[in-house]
Amino acid sequence: MQPGDDKWPGSIQALYEQVTGASPDAVLSSRPQWSEQLAEWVRSATLDEREMAQTAAWSRLDSGERSPGELLFLLAHGGELLWPYTAPPRELLHRLISRREQLVLALNAQGQAEAVGPLMEQVGAEVSKVLTRYLKRHPEALTELVLGVRCTFDGRVLRFHDTVELDLKFLLGSEKRVIGRLDQLRALLPHLREGRDKLVAFIRERAARIPWRECRDVLEEKLFQMVALPEGRSELRGFLGSYASGKGEARWCTRASLLLTRNLEEGGALAVIENLSELLVYFEAPVEGLRGALQALVASIHEDKELERHRVVADKCWEHLKPKAEPGLALVLLWLEERIFRVGLRQGSEDAFERRNQARERVRELPVAEALYWLAEECADLWPRVESERRPGADELAAWRQEVTRRFAKKPVLRKAAIEFFLWCAPDAAASEAELVTLSLVKTGTDRRQLRRLGEHPSTRVRFRVRAINAWLTHGAESAPEPATPATLTGALRHLRAAGAMTLGGGRTWLKDRDLEELLLGAFSRVERDFSARYPEHFREDEARLVTRLLEDLRHEFESIRSDLSILLSQGQPVPLELDLQYRRAREPVEGEPAPENGRPAGVELAFVLKVEVDSFLTTKRAVLVLARKLEHRGEWAPNLRLGREQVDGLLGQTEASFCLFLVPPSLRAECWMVPARLVRGLMDAQGSLSTVSREGAQRVARSLAQWMTYDLLGLWTGDDRPAVLARTEPGAERSPDFIVEISVRKRGQ
Repeated sequence: MQPGDDKWPGSIQALYEQVTGASPDAVLSSRPQWSEQLAEWVRSATLDEREMAQTAAWSRLDSGERSPGELLFLLAHGGELLWPYTAPPRELLHRLISRREQLVLALNAQGQAEAVGPLMEQVGAEVSKVLTRYLKRHPEALTELVLGVRCTFDGRVLRFHDTVELDLKFLLGSEKRVIGRLDQLRALLPHLREGRDKLVAFIRERAARIPWRECRDVLEEKLFQMVALPEGRSELRGFLGSYASGKGEARWCTRASLLLTRNLEEGGALAVIENLSELLVYFEAPVEGLRGALQALVASIHEDKELERHRVVADKCWEHLKPKAEPGLALVLLWLEERIFRVGLRQGSEDAFERRNQARERVRELPVAEALYWLAEECADLWPRVESERRPGADELAAWRQEVTRRFAKKPVLRKAAIEFFLWCAPDAAASEAELVTLSLVKTGTDRRQLRRLGEHPSTRVRFRVRAINAWLTHGAESAPEPATPATLTGALRHLRAAGAMTLGGGRTWLKDRDLEELLLGAFSRVERDFSARYPEHFREDEARLVTRLLEDLRHEFESIRSDLSILLSQGQPVPLELDLQYRRAREPVEGEPAPENGRPAGVELAFVLKVEVDSFLTTKRAVLVLARKLEHRGEWAPNLRLGREQVDGLLGQTEASFCLFLVPPSLRAECWMVPARLVRGLMDAQGSLSTVSREGAQRVARSLAQWMTYDLLGLWTGDDRPAVLARTEPGAERSPDFIVEISVRKRGQ
């Protein structure tokens, strides 16, 4: 069967053949008889016949050459033939109007021009009836039905091709939830020739009648679906213009900022990044969209990656920033531009200096511009050194803090800008310096009120640092006058510990001391970071030698923790925590001796045995099994980590307190990956592998070794105290792990 020749039902076939065979002169005179016969057929037709007639009528209107009588019959009686029993055809209105124009030309060619006017009025009424009927049943298909037809709006009626009318009250109906239909109308805005502002006002008025809580979630999903489309940028302004309450929706702003951060870190599509940047600048007070965009930049900028996408977001922020109103944001952007400038120099960017000069020109009119330039350059130079092996000494940092205070403490506008900047942009390695500088900049009640307002900042880092400083300001002023800035880092640490300024709820573990936890985390992080950074030099060694190197570094770090603890304590104050780490190999290898034929599969098994004693009264002893595997290199780093499923099952068969330690080179960060064995088993099942686990999958779910040792192992969130498990770690035990790592913790009671 050819397209456009679908079969008519037998009960109407004769009528249709009569129509198609009518002579040009008989077309108009026969119309009354056709109408009577068709009306009789409609009264007696079954549903199947109606559906067959609808398919046949539309196929003939859709394609093929048609006679004037056939076109007149199909168009003038569309209300009886075209019923929306199935999905609406695409461009229905465009096709009907095209056929109507063909009918007009044919009638004029036959010399029947005087009858064209009344006929077209009837045909127009039928087309409006068909369109309204389809939209009533398929309101979500408005755009597809009228695609390609010019449209206008007069405040009440949509008018297509100046003749076909659609009453919006009839389209929307009386339902409470009309967001989907309003969104269909919003999709017509780019195609509207006249009445665009009237249609926006109509949508906004109807949307305002719906309770915001009922439509907020639906609109949120529609908005972020639009953001994910490359062509969605042109619709964002119209969307938020139609639903004005969305500009003050903090949840939308937070979601956009998080998505922008992820896309910047992972190298997402440039169109999506531009859409998210465009969306963030539309939010209005009290929602801070511009700060959300800057938060994405601050959280995702790294020295070791391409920053082209960051430049796009920074340019969008510059377009909407008013430096006189927000000098703090201008300082943050200057610092970001300085970071981008230095990366651009290393990468050989031709416009690095030009871009830097343009950024400075944007704030040159500010009276404090020179001070902002100075601080942006200083921090761009100092903070990377703090995170590296070239960390400045305590006296150098103290002198730097004094210089910042001298330059910024006199003017309120500089204090306001610097306080937010230090709390927001300083890396974790420079947190102490940032908080000490902030304390020295808080001079008046206005400064304290600003600190309290920063407690609602989009950055989690800012919120936590503000709580710490506010705790000191709240309790320190009652007991002592305003303290002078400590001269050394040691003095600063003692001062903060004595004042309780760094305590957040007593810590995150049973140790109940945040300072101790951060000291442990920092010590373990140094070992882990150094091991991962040197891994590309030692990856050819087997796992046993790599693990020995790692454990030896940990043992030395445990020995140095005592001296680090003494920094936090006043002279004569007892050490609250005693730590010790010792390790041994269950079987020392003999040089020249061949490996056993039926030994354990590839990998090294460790047992961490933790013994905790609190005030010589509360004690616990527990063990954790760990399987260590390294990432191999064959021309490039392998995409998978080799690991037998039977090895993982063997660990889980002994204890649920089992983990896998993956020794890897620096990726996003220099760290080793700790993943629960149960989770590794799930990853292998998900990828259908018996001998490997994907590197990307492991990285997504892994925790760093330092965090695991601090918060899971020493925090007592893992471990098995059953005698059968502990017996395997005793000297001389059968099937003992390759390494036994014994850690003892003695804590004085409070």
